[in-house]
Amino acid sequence: MNYATAQSEKQGVCLTRKKEIDRDRVLDAAEGVILESGGRTFTLDAVAKRAGISKGGLVYTFPTKDALVRAALEREVTRFQKAVRRRLGDRPLEPFELVLAHIDEALDEDAATTQKAAFLVTALVHAPDMMEPARRYYRALLDPLLSESGAAHEVRHALLAVEGIFLLRGLGFVEVSAAEHKSVLLHAREIVARVLSER
Repeated sequence: MNYATAQSEKQGVCLTRKKEIDRDRVLDAAEGVILESGGRTFTLDAVAKRAGISKGGLVYTFPTKDALVRAALEREVTRFQKAVRRRLGDRPLEPFELVLAHIDEALDEDAATTQKAAFLVTALVHAPDMMEPARRYYRALLDPLLSESGAAHEVRHALLAVEGIFLLRGLGFVEVSAAEHKSVLLHAREIVARVLSER
């Protein structure tokens, strides 16, 4: 025990480290704000209020809104990847099966989760360097399917349709009902399942 600590204890003063902000708590709050407002009121103030911390504490952990969105996006991509991986078990990944598991997971997501994910992806369109978590995931899915024709070509197009409608809805370019969204995913799933069955 050093002299300063001994003196503080003697005087009844407790020296403690500055309380750290729980990152997951902040990210949960950020997701809550997105889900409640569809991203319309996504501000650092709104997130800090929901997390029950000061804006200064939030900015200490996430210096900018983009940094907060990127952290939330990384967590969302990781969550989705793990869910897809659980569908495949521990066996080696095969590109077509990975796409099928991706589509199945997208089909099982509720509308609020899909909207949250779309907001996180599209919120960083102005900052391309912060999109790396999503880029890595899409490269892993799409790069093995590069082909001018054949089965890989069909599967790649099916996946592009799935992600295209996801982003069109997320950007608000097209009003797509839940039924139509599901129909596009089911059609894409049918294509991938057929290709797999013919192998």
